[in-house]
Amino acid sequence: HKPKLPASLHPHHPSCSTPVQPPPDLRDPSIPPTDLPVAYVDVFVDDFIGLAQGKSNKKRVRRVLLHAIDEVFRPLDRQDSPTRREPVSIKKLKQGDTSWGTIKLALGWVINTVDSTIHLPQHRLERLAEILASIPPDQKRISLRKWHRVLGELRSMSIALPGSRHLFSHMQHALTHRTGTRISLSKGVHQALQDFDWILQDIASRPTRIAELVPMLSSAEGHHDASGLGAGGVWFPAPHLAPRHGYDDRPLLWRLEWPQDIIDSLVTESNPTGSITNSDLELAGGLLHLEAIAQAFDVRERTILSKTDNLATLFWERKGSSTTNKSPAYLLRLFGIHQRYHRYVPRHDYQPGLSNPLADDSSRLFHLTNSQFLHHFNTTYPQSKSFRLWTPSRQITSAVISALRKKPSRPESLLVEPAAPQPTGQSGKSSYLNWPSIPYSKPSKTKYQSYKSSATEYVPANLQPTAIQSGLDRLKITYGRLAKRSSVWGPKTHAWTPPALPTSASRE
Repeated sequence: HKPKLPASLHPHHPSCSTPVQPPPDLRDPSIPPTDLPVAYVDVFVDDFIGLAQGKSNKKRVRRVLLHAIDEVFRPLDRQDSPTRREPVSIKKLKQGDTSWGTIKLALGWVINTVDSTIHLPQHRLERLAEILASIPPDQKRISLRKWHRVLGELRSMSIALPGSRHLFSHMQHALTHRTGTRISLSKGVHQALQDFDWILQDIASRPTRIAELVPMLSSAEGHHDASGLGAGGVWFPAPHLAPRHGYDDRPLLWRLEWPQDIIDSLVTESNPTGSITNSDLELAGGLLHLEAIAQAFDVRERTILSKTDNLATLFWERKGSSTTNKSPAYLLRLFGIHQRYHRYVPRHDYQPGLSNPLADDSSRLFHLTNSQFLHHFNTTYPQSKSFRLWTPSRQITSAVISALRKKPSRPESLLVEPAAPQPTGQSGKSSYLNWPSIPYSKPSKTKYQSYKSSATEYVPANLQPTAIQSGLDRLKITYGRLAKRSSVWGPKTHAWTPPALPTSASRE
């Protein structure tokens, strides 16, 4: 029996034909402006994917593409064997390859350049529903071979489903507990499968916009920390980031004091049998840190850079999963749900402890009242605008504390709807960017100089609003940057332009 998709996931359902509503400010101001129509070709093994704008321009791009293939792969001649085929598949050309369109199926994904979205084709949605339906909630065991196939297919689908790559911790941990060729399916595994089912139901009303997958220059830079007392952090927004109603463009502070049972469970020299490590608390603080910026500013389709002085937390945040069934697995699951709901592009980096005094103070000075706390920051770390304090809601606090206690929460319990963004005028000044590679790409061979922290490394000038927009340029990351990108999309203004038309050509 093949499971049926929900009616809302079928292409002829009214919800699937409704245009995707973009954020108020569609164009990220860090995208370099250009007056030229886009002309770009990407090569993926034997697939050639082209983009072009304008009638004459798209003819030129297609002609250059086909001539380039002929220059690399020799065309047929009389001396060739009858079994040798043309470098460019005539069969696929007759099926529509090299024809232009605003919607194309490329590398197993449907790209819509009018709505600027990417989504799974219908047969892959049906396959996802089939996978989830094949493992009922009461199933206790599964064969190792089938489990590898399930993990592989879910991983391939998660590339363009924001938030889904954070759901694999319990599923990967299941591989460490097997009897022969059989895998035990724990409650955490079934919870992850239920989360994928939640994403499947959410796909119809929540298509993936391309801007949610491409990291840009940071629109906000933040520092967070956690201690045995609580967690806290600070955010410095870029001038172009729109604040939400009730907030303004001032630097944002937040803090949360841990409940006593969490403090008592912390592993210390006097409590070596505790169940919660300092890294777990740092990871919980990282999630609250992202909630702070999402509630105070409109971060939809914007890149935000969060820094921590804990390496274990940093690599959990970058990878999105861990092979464990402890608190990090529950917390990383919340990271994924949070990212999917608020639609931002997260980036994470290391901030040496000696140069992280703002986050240290925000996670330790709980003996100060809120007014004393703000006064301390405004006098010790003066900015052009005074700091503003944000307090975590009871809803997000409950979800985070439950994850530290290794108790799952329903996805809906984490979704705190933020206030509407305030209307803004012109975006801030654009600047040319260096594109970092996507977080789930293979490590780059780029070599970085050795890095040593020092007590004098903290530079207050780097936290001024004018320095935030280029924050990603200061990243010391293991996955490197792409050396060069082609001309970028769109004109200098927000005026309408013809959508880009993708095409593809393939060799057999």
